[in-house]
Amino acid sequence: MNLRRLKLALCTGEMACVIASLAAARAADIAMNKSGVGDLDRFAFWNSIVGLGVMLFFLLWVAAVLLAVFSRQREFYASKREYWINLVPDVILPPLVMLAGWAAVFMLL
Repeated sequence: MNLRRLKLALCTGEMACVIASLAAARAADIAMNKSGVGDLDRFAFWNSIVGLGVMLFFLLWVAAVLLAVFSRQREFYASKREYWINLVPDVILPPLVMLAGWAAVFMLL
């Protein structure tokens, strides 16, 4: 498998975890309203999915960081700018999207 394809597969997995955790957070919020009255079992179910999504996201992100660090030794980059441009979709963008998504969810709720 091509190294670039592996990096993009990790990034895709990270984005899927972000979307799943944000959707599950929304479902957990719907299951339990602000007064504390609601379906506690559904809330616990969706809340556990949020936790699993976040943990899987960070595991995939750490794998992407390690792959970026070790692949830098194998690949030749003409400049530091080219290296950072290649690093953005793999390592920098997924956590920013997750933080922006969580901020949007908290602002909407």
